[in-house]
Amino acid sequence: MDKLKAKHYLLQSDRQLVSELREILEQKEIKDFIQFQDFLDQNNIKNFVDFWNYCTGSKCDDRLAIWAQIFIKRIKALNTGNLERFMSSSQVGYYLTNKLSGQNQEQLYGIYLDSKNKIIAEKLIFQGTLNKAVVHPRDIFRWALIYNCASFFVVHNHPSGDTAPSPQDLKITKQISDASKMMGIQFMDHFIVSDSSYLSFRESQLL
Repeated sequence: MDKLKAKHYLLQSDRQLVSELREILEQKEIKDFIQFQDFLDQNNIKNFVDFWNYCTGSKCDDRLAIWAQIFIKRIKALNTGNLERFMSSSQVGYYLTNKLSGQNQEQLYGIYLDSKNKIIAEKLIFQGTLNKAVVHPRDIFRWALIYNCASFFVVHNHPSGDTAPSPQDLKITKQISDASKMMGIQFMDHFIVSDSSYLSFRESQLL
């Protein structure tokens, strides 16, 4: 169960967490800020520590307690709103889900890393529709050379919400992988993200 919870928080976007909190509060018939302030006063919650103590105490219902645990883990996992180091596919996946959430057009980013997996730069490579235009690997490797990176990964979003890779996605990923071997720059992963989920080519054994 603990492992499931640990995995679960990584797969929730900020939008999902806020939406879930709203549902929890509405179940308590808290629908505006005045009612929320009354709830805080009734439970003697004056600061964040008081809130955490309430959520871990016997008076708090299970759903709010679990939400608080997920929220705290999310805060600890983020560093000033930026991803500084490539640690795991899950960490990168939910960071990128939030980064590209709400975009109406497809965007493709190159994320460039040094030899210690620290991110050097995030570069917007393409904006439009991947099905109607070809992203050439040279557009990605041009910046890899400029930044003198040791490795990189790419990410693009699917505004439709379906993270399943298209034939074009598979084709460009294969081209990037082949080029990376020739260039001697490690291609870490390709992510497809939507507003609420992500797909990692490496996790899905497509890379």
